[in-house]
Amino acid sequence: MTNRPIAFVDTETTGLDPYRHDAWEIAIILRRPNQPDIEHLFQIRTSLVNADPKALEINRRLERFAVPDGEFAAKLPTATRRAAMELTEATLMHDLMDLLDGAMLVGSNPAFDERFLMKLFHEAGCPPRWYYRTVDIATMAVGHLYGQAYTLAKQNCDAEYYGRADSLLSDGWRSYELSRLMGIEPPTKEAAHTALGDARWARDVYDAITKADAFCTTTDEQLVEMVCGPQEGQL
Repeated sequence: MTNRPIAFVDTETTGLDPYRHDAWEIAIILRRPNQPDIEHLFQIRTSLVNADPKALEINRRLERFAVPDGEFAAKLPTATRRAAMELTEATLMHDLMDLLDGAMLVGSNPAFDERFLMKLFHEAGCPPRWYYRTVDIATMAVGHLYGQAYTLAKQNCDAEYYGRADSLLSDGWRSYELSRLMGIEPPTKEAAHTALGDARWARDVYDAITKADAFCTTTDEQLVEMVCGPQEGQL
């Protein structure tokens, strides 16, 4: 476990191009060493002139946007923060800088979120100070699968385990399928494509891979099934 703060992040945006679109919702679940996770959820009033209608449909921006009229941004209630608060641009950026200072960004394709955060910080004249290396839960899950293939191949002197791991990834690194292989159900329809729902999911997948208690309670049979699928005679 790193001693660096971890920020499980997700952004919902007005489109896929950071040059033309903006992040309108940001979730950060901050984990500091030996402290409980704290959830933070922000929404920002952004221009919709260049917005991609499909993106707004997927993340339900028109339905979920909760910033009061006339306000720049808001900090919304979460499981660990009950009160809502209106924010100016200065207070929003102060909060984001404080939360992300030195933190390692973890998420599902966090490079996408980082690009939109970088744009937000640069437009506000604030230097980003999070850790330079982001962590993608899909990449972690793939590494975990090949790690299991390595262990099983060594134990059984059978390189075929690598081929079986290859077959699981033959259609690409599908994050929801990888999540299930790690024992974590993907977000529900209601939680998917919401910043906090996706940040919670990223946190859960990360923990499934990295926490010692989860690994120690996994049987050899479960590890084999993870890499190889159900064995003959199993239901």
